Amino acid sequence: NEYKSYLRMGVAFKSESDQNRESIVAKKYYRAALEASHQCDNILKSSKNLLEIFSPENSQLRDKLRSYAERLVVPPTIYTRKGEDLIWKKVFYEILAHCRSTKTHQSEPIKLPYRTHIMAAVGYYQHLLLKLQKHYSLNLSGVLDFAVDYTKRGPINEEEQGEGYRAVHRTLLYLGDLARYRAEIEGESYHLLSARFYKQALVICPLEGRPHNQLGTLAGNDYEGVEAAYHYMRCLSSQVPFPGAGDNLKAIFNKNIALSKDVMCNPESYQPPKRFLICLLLLADKLSGPVSVPEVEQLVKSLGGDFADCYTDTKEPFSISLLLKIVTMAIMLTENALAPNSDTIQHNLVPSFAIEIMITLLGIAVQQIKEKISCNIFSGNDVLTHGASVEEKCLQILSTVSILLPIKVLGDWVKVRHHLIIHHITGGLWGSLAELLNLFPHTQMLLNILNENASCVNHQKLALPEDIAVRGLAPLSSLHSQLIFPPKTPPLSLVEEFTIRLLCLRSLGQFAASLRPKPGLQLNPNNDMYNVIQPMIPQDDRSRSITERTMKAMAQQKLQLDIKSLEFCVNSNQYDSLSPFLVPVTSTVCLHLRTVKLLVATQRSVIIIPKQVIQDLDSLKKCRENHYSREAIKYFESMFKNGSWWLRLQGDQDICPVKEQPTSQEMLDFLNILSCCLFLAKKSQGIVTLLVPDDAVSAAKNNTVQPLYANLPSGEMMDLAKRYGIRVEGALEFYSKWTMSNRHGKISRGK
Repeated sequence: NEYKSYLRMGVAFKSESDQNRESIVAKKYYRAALEASHQCDNILKSSKNLLEIFSPENSQLRDKLRSYAERLVVPPTIYTRKGEDLIWKKVFYEILAHCRSTKTHQSEPIKLPYRTHIMAAVGYYQHLLLKLQKHYSLNLSGVLDFAVDYTKRGPINEEEQGEGYRAVHRTLLYLGDLARYRAEIEGESYHLLSARFYKQALVICPLEGRPHNQLGTLAGNDYEGVEAAYHYMRCLSSQVPFPGAGDNLKAIFNKNIALSKDVMCNPESYQPPKRFLICLLLLADKLSGPVSVPEVEQLVKSLGGDFADCYTDTKEPFSISLLLKIVTMAIMLTENALAPNSDTIQHNLVPSFAIEIMITLLGIAVQQIKEKISCNIFSGNDVLTHGASVEEKCLQILSTVSILLPIKVLGDWVKVRHHLIIHHITGGLWGSLAELLNLFPHTQMLLNILNENASCVNHQKLALPEDIAVRGLAPLSSLHSQLIFPPKTPPLSLVEEFTIRLLCLRSLGQFAASLRPKPGLQLNPNNDMYNVIQPMIPQDDRSRSITERTMKAMAQQKLQLDIKSLEFCVNSNQYDSLSPFLVPVTSTVCLHLRTVKLLVATQRSVIIIPKQVIQDLDSLKKCRENHYSREAIKYFESMFKNGSWWLRLQGDQDICPVKEQPTSQEMLDFLNILSCCLFLAKKSQGIVTLLVPDDAVSAAKNNTVQPLYANLPSGEMMDLAKRYGIRVEGALEFYSKWTMSNRHGKISRGK
């Protein structure tokens, strides 16, 4: 019975005599393998022609060595690791290394046998992976490309299974190296396969540094060397660092020195993304040795703003994979700066760099989400305007916003290390976070998707792809210890993945609301929305400067995203007669405020209020009889305070000079409004409509005198706007067109 129970556990019951007999047999095979290994060494040294190495006789000798050695590997023996090393080094690797050292592996006639040798090695290690999974009862589905579930054979000793995982890890590294060698003769496409094996090895054993070193070698000079530097830094910070990673990192830094000097002298000659990457490497270099206070101070001051400058265009400057690496490097540099033995300048300056990156990413995420919502609206998708469907559609949109991955990593870091970085967090972080979270579906809906209860909001259970990417990062180890990582959990569906991500970000908001004595946010339980309470610390001149650059970048991208999303309106036959940008004059706001409100409510066009209109309303409200202006001011103040995607105030820079000379104060005021229209027209290819009172249009057509009390624009003014390519329409007429167009669109879609 005891014997049977051991068999069920996957462990054979062995007597002492059985163990001694197996040890003797293993020793016999090990000696035979060593003898064959020495013969292979002699052949390699004495061969005058490389083709001799691949002769049938020598190939048979290597097969003989492999046959002896693999008997030591599976099932495991006391010589398992030695047998594994003999197979890799003597049977496969040293042959390849010899050919590569003579630079003949890419030329005929060596190329064919060299390639055949690689393929033989690949076949052996792929077969070995299957044997390891079977022997150790491993289920690596979702991790390996050729996984087989052998767990049905029954449980196995946990320590022995750990040996199995480590053996799989080493085998994946061998396959990664083989794919890298194959890329040298068959093209860089095999670099992708090599990287895939290394990343799978990291999933199996995330605390090992060697896969990161190999990935750094693969990355080379990509992205100015930042990707390679990231992997070398991760390797050096791992529990089992790989020898040589420090020298590899230093080589990257040395290559960057000359380029960084030119960047510091001529920053405007470099595009923001390239400038940022070069300076990021330079900062990492400076912080790796004795610190020069002025240099580090200058770098840290510029990097946050440079990162914001990267996003002044709608084109994504960095892939999500690279962005995750940038975020992780920022965390690692911050952690070094927060170390007890770090210099004061590091402790005071470097941590804010990671915070500034997070603020920028939060702003970008908000803009991307709003753009996608706008695109859905203008493409005729009415699901956003029908009750319970709103959050479902919002969830679908959020699933496509990949920039939330690096934000989640930074959010985890803020939660774990808040006690060390709290003095570097400004109200800008909490404000940006609140704006993002308020675009998310309600917490209960997210929980319903996962069939979870409210107690799970702050307790993530399953690891997300971004968690897997940064697993092994020391500051996040306490959080990661609570998660279930592959291969112990099946792969998540896309719905599960982004739902968990949104809940994690919502938990960051709850964390900010729970901070004492000064919470960053306040959660309204009635609507599940967040409000900013107060900045954590007042901003100094440096923080204000970076914030201004960030806001400027955000504003620029915001306008570009507006234009991009609103182009749906222009290109659609359904809205051919309408404009996505509407600019009302002062008299329109006074006489047709209700119509303006209705247009805002339609969420079909963005209404821009010129600053000249605000000034006019402020002057008009002083007249007691003019209650229209006071009502308009009250409405605008409320909308601007709460924030509205569809009603906005003209920005300080949103002007385009008009060549016309004003002949009166009224004409000067109108030219200021026209300047706002021309700016929008220039950015949006002429799709701007100036909304005037319908009485003004009628008066211009009939050539009648306009009532002065309404301050209506004259026919001369409207003709001037048309000459500049601005559409001019009566507010009531425009709304009537939209109503008819919308009704027709619904009928068409119903068909």
